[in-house]
Order: sequence, then structure tokens, then C-alpha cells
Amino acid sequence: MRIITTIAASLALTAPLVAVAQDEPIDSEPQEIQAEPSALGPLVDVEKDLRRVYYRFFKSTRNPEMHAQGWRELERFMDDPRVFDLMIELFEDKPTEMKRELLELFVRTASDDADVVLAWVAVFDEDEEMRQWSAGRLAERVGENEPSNRIQRVLESGLLSGSDDAAASSASLVRQFKLLNAIPHLIQAQAQPQRTEVRRGAIAQIVVGTQQAFVANLTPVVANNAVGYQPTIGVVTDGVVLRVMDAVVWSYRTEVHRDLVGMTSDAWGRSTASLGYDHGKWFDWYENEFKPSLAARTDP
Repeated sequence: MRIITTIAASLALTAPLVAVAQDEPIDSEPQEIQAEPSALGPLVDVEKDLRRVYYRFFKSTRNPEMHAQGWRELERFMDDPRVFDLMIELFEDKPTEMKRELLELFVRTASDDADVVLAWVAVFDEDEEMRQWSAGRLAERVGENEPSNRIQRVLESGLLSGSDDAAASSASLVRQFKLLNAIPHLIQAQAQPQRTEVRRGAIAQIVVGTQQAFVANLTPVVANNAVGYQPTIGVVTDGVVLRVMDAVVWSYRTEVHRDLVGMTSDAWGRSTASLGYDHGKWFDWYENEFKPSLAARTDP
């Protein structure tokens, strides 16, 4: 369900501001600026209508004719970005083919709001096949242009997330779109500690040494006309003990590293593979070598 909340947050936080024409007179009294209401009506009614269409044409039927009529019904909801997250949620457990058909509605809508949904699916969907398919359709939509700021923020969110799959998917799209401004995020995302795996105290030990047995104690054993002793054997260890304390698991994301090296090498004109996974070396290179060389090429 994470993708549902993130899509809704993205559509809400990145919605375009209402512009005011400069040639209009400015009243002395401040006035509240309101966006134009949706053509489909109040959100509650629109969501209710959307659910009705879903339950009638998709919930329990496999009839292709019913599905075809349902897709036609859903087309009218594509003008209202407020219900995009609900559409994705309703079809979350449907077969891959049906989810692809749903995303085709967003492709045909050809709006920035719809492209943001494609980006979220390409980054955060749990199904790898759906992530790759949506990434391909998004690339077709963007073409040779630079993706919008809202799409770039989606990719940034994937790189900053704790999910390895989301980071790898975002890195692939960042390289495909040649988003050089995302290089610092790629550097940070290529290797990260998994904070949930932190373990405190001694969690393991390795002993390399020699053990020597000796008689540590004698216990008298008395019988009729006889006395004996029961020895207690002790062991002395001579060598080295290695104890593992407070371990933190690091995740080295090879896919992110590959895309980072490939994109930066192409942009810089020299290989950056020697920087490895060292964050310090990467940021030093980015600030002191890459940015000055990029500025020198852009200056007239």
C-alpha cells in the first residue's frame, strides 16, 4: 500500500500553482485564490462512481466484453488526477495484463499527472515486471526531452528510500534520462547501512589457538581399606580470540553503482570505476573535478 500513499502525496504536493494574470488590477483587499473545481464533481461522489464502475465491470467478472466496456467507462476519470491513486489501489491485486491495460489509460492521457503515476509504478511497484514495463512506457512518453521536475522528484524519492529495488529502478531511469543533477543521490544510494539490522554486543567470536589439558583438582575417593583420587581436568587455551561487536549490515547495490559509473564516465569523458563504493572519493571528485569541468564546457 506504500505506493498508494506516495502517489497521492506526490500529486498533492507537486500540483501546479494557480497563476494570476499580471495585467489584472490588484485590489487593496486581499482575496482568496481558489483553483477551478473539478469537472467531475466533489471528490466523494467521484470516488463512489469509480468504485461502482470497478465492481460492476472488473471485480468478479472475466468477461472480455464487460472489461472492454469498463475501460471505456474509466476513460472519463482520467481528467481527474484526484482519483489516480484510488485507481491504482483498486487494481492492485489484479493480473499483470489487466494492470498494464490500466496504465495504458495513463499513457494515452499524456499529462504530467499521469506521467507521475507511471514513474511511481516504475520505481515502487512490488512486481519487477510491472516496474520494467512502466519504465519503458515512461521513457517513450518523455522521449528526448528532460522529465518534469515532479518525475525527477519521484526518482529522487526512490534513491533515498531504503528499498533496494526502488533504488535500482530509479538509478536505471536517472541514467536513461541523463539527469546529472541526481549524481549526489546516486553516490549516496550505491551503498547504505541497513539500520534495521543493527545488533548490539558480542554476536560472534573466532578462536585461533592451542589447548593444553591439565589436572585442575583431585577429589578423594575412599573405600574399605583403599583410598583413590578422581582428577578434574581443566583446559588452558593459548592463542588469539576475535570477537565481533555491534555489527551493522551494509547493502552494496551493484545495479546503482553500475549506472552511476556508466553515466558519470560518459559525462566526464573518463572512467570513474576506480572510485569504487567510497562515498568520500565520489563526493570529492564531484565537487572538485566533475562540476568544474562541466562548468568549463558550458561557459561560452
